[in-house]
Amino acid sequence: MKRTMGRVVCALFMVAMMSGSAPSAEKKAADKDQEIMITGTINNTHQIVDRGGRIFSIADTQEGKELVSHVGMKVQVKGTVGEREGKRWITISNYEIVKR
Repeated sequence: MKRTMGRVVCALFMVAMMSGSAPSAEKKAADKDQEIMITGTINNTHQIVDRGGRIFSIADTQEGKELVSHVGMKVQVKGTVGEREGKRWITISNYEIVKR
């Protein structure tokens, strides 16, 4: 009887531990897919530098190719941010040139 109770308790504990990790993994994936707005200046190395000095490399998409032609201009971009090779990358979905 004690062995059966011990096994039931262990099984319930394992189920509780496994079910707790799934929602947090889903939340992390959802956080990565969220689009954000960034206002900054385009530099000549295909990056956006925001007001805080953070640098975002611009992903090679149609919108990104259009955006990098505006070197030195202040822009507001909407996109998805990720990190690769120790750099922040932004995949642009929409952008607007900001008048100074």
